[in-house]
Amino acid sequence: MSRVANSGYLEMKVYNEIKDLIIQGELKPGELIIQDQIAKRIGVSRTPLRRAFADLERDYLVVTTPQGLTVRTFSEDFLISIWEVRSVLEGLACRLSSRVIDKATVIYLRTLFTIAYDEWVKTGDLEAYRKADVMFHTKLVDIAQNPILKNHFNYSHVLTIAFSKGILRSAHETYPEHMAILDALEHNDEDKSEQLMLEHLRKTIPKI
Repeated sequence: MSRVANSGYLEMKVYNEIKDLIIQGELKPGELIIQDQIAKRIGVSRTPLRRAFADLERDYLVVTTPQGLTVRTFSEDFLISIWEVRSVLEGLACRLSSRVIDKATVIYLRTLFTIAYDEWVKTGDLEAYRKADVMFHTKLVDIAQNPILKNHFNYSHVLTIAFSKGILRSAHETYPEHMAILDALEHNDEDKSEQLMLEHLRKTIPKI
């Protein structure tokens, strides 16, 4: 691996490690970031750390304040704007995916959700359902095979995961909505699958 390629890999690794600390809540919204401590924790020098923080600031995960670099705290209006963008992106993902999705993938996603939903009904544990939800939305973006869409989705979806309150609506509400979307995809119905996804995500906005 060349020096330039190795440098790029290290910067991405540092970026992802700090992003994970934010997503997992180990670095909390509004918390002042002590860069020497982060460098020591991750085991890197200040150079790739500075570049990673520049990218994190570009992606709205950290912000420069008079006190120094801090984890960004999002207002309700900003979170709503993320969900609005996400709903449009994922509606488009459904439209594109409906043209190429195969029955095996539909069956897989339907089974994934059904097992997770049944687990929640039996035990009250939402973790499997949350994972199924992430897999469902991510998979449809992958199937759409549109690199620009995927790039924007990754940005908005990371923020949603990082700063939302988890599953914001009951699985009783969202499970039939997911099944309806899958039915539309199975029938290659571009308009219906897009509209159902838009409605599915926009229903969550009042819960933010």
